[in-house]
Amino acid sequence: MTGLAGRVVCITGAAERAGAEFARRYVQAGAKVMISHLPSQAAQAEALLAELGSAAAACAGDITDPAQGRELVAACCDHFGRLDVLVHNASTFAPRPWLEVDEAAFDSALGVNLRGPFFLSQAAAKVMLTQGGGNIVALVGNSLSEAWPEFIPHSVAKTALARLMEQLAVALAPTIACNAVAPSQFFRSDDGSNDRLRQARGEAAPSGQTAQVRPGLWIREADLDAVFAALSYLSTCTPQVTGTTLRVDGGKALA
Repeated sequence: MTGLAGRVVCITGAAERAGAEFARRYVQAGAKVMISHLPSQAAQAEALLAELGSAAAACAGDITDPAQGRELVAACCDHFGRLDVLVHNASTFAPRPWLEVDEAAFDSALGVNLRGPFFLSQAAAKVMLTQGGGNIVALVGNSLSEAWPEFIPHSVAKTALARLMEQLAVALAPTIACNAVAPSQFFRSDDGSNDRLRQARGEAAPSGQTAQVRPGLWIREADLDAVFAALSYLSTCTPQVTGTTLRVDGGKALA
């Protein structure tokens, strides 16, 4: 099987925002998609299913619970007969000063961004190994190269998620490719909080396809098409391409 045509892709956090856009693009490329979503997002998931038709299905659940992660994998296999690609897209992004982070906020960030992907990858890998191949891809953002004092649990979890992909690349070799995508901001917050945080860091808010990361230095921002191009490649790459983090940030990490 080459390209995305006919591949079965499971995307976490896919009922809205970037996850829904990724689902649309996978279907447009010929893939079949399992939309993983929280029970509270049932209406958004139903609307997306109506749009995508028979190429998509949905499963409600909380991926921070390993049992529900296993149920997600089982639902995907029951509906489509297989699982070729797992995309870790679900995320939490709640700002809080570090001195005010409590156990609940810490556990929430690590639950969605690390614990969930850890055990969901385990469940998916068992299926992929039986099938003889597969791809696991994680969205890790720009936490790998930037400090975000109000998002420390999120940043720590995402950094660990990238490291998890490296570890799984070895553990699951030579059958399953495990990689990460690290884009700069490409989906702006509904309330403008991301723009305010960037301005507080001395960055100008994005304008079109470029952003000023410091006075006199402009980069080309990531966008949905660029991020999906990276996801698409890592969803179809051979097992020789594994354990890597593909940055889609216009060189921001090097600035």
